[in-house]
Parts: sequence; structure tokens; C-alpha cells
Amino acid sequence: MDDVRPIRLLDPAGETRVCPDCGYGRGFHVTLLPFDDVGGRPVVLCCPECGARFDLGWRIRL
Repeated sequence: MDDVRPIRLLDPAGETRVCPDCGYGRGFHVTLLPFDDVGGRPVVLCCPECGARFDLGWRIRL
């Protein structure tokens, strides 16, 4: 199994396309986590190059 990197907060100001860790510039994969205590599913961006994961504070209700 791949090493799972910790999820870090990322300020979504401006265009969120380039990974701040490795500089990969072709966008992110999107992952929905289980429901949290706020009542939504956290949306996490994952870098396909280095595996860094970022929470921008987005929540979705399905």
C-alpha cells in the first residue's frame, strides 16, 4: 500500500492548480472523505505527482 501523506490546510486564494510541495502544474485529483462533524464530506485535493493532500475547507452534502 502507498504511504498516505497527512492532509494539510491550503488557502484556496487564486487558482488552485499547482502543487505547493512539488510544483506539479496540471491540477489535482479530488477525494471525498467520510462525513465530518460539520455535516458534510470534506473535499481533499491530492497531487498525482507527489501524493501531497490538501484540505481547502470545502464540504459537500450528498
